[in-house]
Amino acid sequence: MKNYLILPVLLLFFVFTFSSCSKEDNPDVLGTGEVKIGMGVKLQSSGNPGARLANAGLRINSGFIQVKKIELETEGVDEAGREFEKEFEYRFPEIKKINFDEFDAGVDFFIAIPAGNYEEIEVELDLIDHRNQPSLELNGTYTKQDGSSVPFKFQVFGDDDDDWDFEVELEAEDDDDLFFLDGVNNPLALFQINAEGWFSGVSTSELESAELTDGVLLITKQVNGSIFRKVEGKIKDSTEIELKMN
Repeated sequence: MKNYLILPVLLLFFVFTFSSCSKEDNPDVLGTGEVKIGMGVKLQSSGNPGARLANAGLRINSGFIQVKKIELETEGVDEAGREFEKEFEYRFPEIKKINFDEFDAGVDFFIAIPAGNYEEIEVELDLIDHRNQPSLELNGTYTKQDGSSVPFKFQVFGDDDDDWDFEVELEAEDDDDLFFLDGVNNPLALFQINAEGWFSGVSTSELESAELTDGVLLITKQVNGSIFRKVEGKIKDSTEIELKMN
């Protein structure tokens, strides 16, 4: 199922701005070419620091995903006017653990592609469990109605399940049009996780009555499974996003 930016609940969105991409810790560069697309992952800010989500007490402030590989598909027209379709698969030297919060919009890695006229660029992040840690994790706190707070943790153990891969397609506004990329001003692709959207179907009463594990409100497929299944549905409805370039 493909979602567009105008929909109210998105797992990710793709911000395409022409700016210089850099990061002091020298993130990985996958592929070769003049154009370096900076890829970053962060939590979506509520727009109001300290604001809580709609289910009255749930605050998510950090998390991570673990990426096995990047799959890239491009379509366009080369300098000789010939149409092309290319597929690339890039594996990180080690499983890439990307930590994120709502304040970090830095670049986590780069994808390098040749300069040229493109009709479509499709990027897929393949997630995987690694070192007994989940493919995806969110952390925060839940403040109960009596005023007490407990740590909150949401975990997805995907077991290399393709259902948990994230995909973004970037296309021209009109199907017959192209957009040009060069190596002068490199684009930034920001994957922004909308945790508020994921948990919008979970009620306060469900969180109040949820089972605690060693004092933590833990949500996995096995623990508080009814809540997990609601969130799982939101995630799987929003892992493919198609954006249009003007």
